[in-house]
Amino acid sequence: MRAFLRNIDKYCGKIKVFAFSLFKTSKKKKLKFNRILIIKFWAIGDSVISLSLIKALKEKYPNCKVDVLTTKSVEDVYKCGNADNIIRIDSFFNICKLVFLFNKYDLTLDCEPYFNTSALFSFYLGKRRIGFSDQYRSRLYTDVVKFRKDQHMIQNYLDMLRLVGIDYQTDSLVKLNVCDGVRCKVDNYIKENFSDKKIIGFCAGISGSVKSRMWFENRFAELADRIVQNLDAQVVFVDSLSNQGTVEYIRNMMNENSISTIGKLNLKEVFYFISKCSVFVSNDTGLMHIAAAQGCKTVGLFGPNTPVLWAPYGKNNVSIYKTKLAPSIQNDKGVFEDRNREEYMGVISVDDVFKIINTI
Repeated sequence: MRAFLRNIDKYCGKIKVFAFSLFKTSKKKKLKFNRILIIKFWAIGDSVISLSLIKALKEKYPNCKVDVLTTKSVEDVYKCGNADNIIRIDSFFNICKLVFLFNKYDLTLDCEPYFNTSALFSFYLGKRRIGFSDQYRSRLYTDVVKFRKDQHMIQNYLDMLRLVGIDYQTDSLVKLNVCDGVRCKVDNYIKENFSDKKIIGFCAGISGSVKSRMWFENRFAELADRIVQNLDAQVVFVDSLSNQGTVEYIRNMMNENSISTIGKLNLKEVFYFISKCSVFVSNDTGLMHIAAAQGCKTVGLFGPNTPVLWAPYGKNNVSIYKTKLAPSIQNDKGVFEDRNREEYMGVISVDDVFKIINTI
């Protein structure tokens, strides 16, 4: 579905951008920011990174309201990340309600890296609008920042705030907070299914596109066995229901016992469960960023994408990136090429990952 929407946006979106841009005024309005909107439709990990915008805005303007325009797939991230209001666009009824919010926001921050439709919403809903430069849709913003590939994505987002005088710095992601009921359920789940040994979490699948981001299944199995045998720890696979087949395939290759949380914990419960892991090993996908946000020591495995942009952010985290190929993913251009898994991920050995886990 996301690929279909990308294609619709690529061709129809440009026409709409052109039409909307005819009504753009060149004057930037100096405003007091009382109502702010963050636009982020997809990508759990990217959404986790963007939570630093909410924290920075709340510190600068304690009385401001920060809403998020998003979809069901990532709304739990923003519910646990202190957004004041979640506006979903994944139904016709919800989109119709936006008609009554014309220019209601003093500031909109478009966190989508290339989507034309997000710029259209930003134009309609916001008086002052910030997004990424050097794109056709950029003409709809009042202020633009460059999508820099030589710095972490969190800094690209914070560059948006620097345009309006908020110079916010952080060395960690915002922790996802859950209610007492969620914590109680997960604590009971751990008590019933785990021993007192340390828990090492694995995310062996990936979400969305570019399957060549996945490290090899047999290596996950070998790594898990070595952890159980040598580190006196237990291994748990944390993943989405769509990756259950991959996880069970890996577990069946293992000689040692492991646990899977798939189908047992919902996303909010996963947020809290990961905070109980000692180390989390993950492909370049959303759960990697969740682990980093939850303060778990995180090992990210990279190939088609660069850790310069997408490393698990924080001082206790490590990225393994050994390929000599250029990245096949260009987020700011909507390019997600799926190719050459062997040369991207095959160069990372079990020894490479095990040594880092043993160290941290």
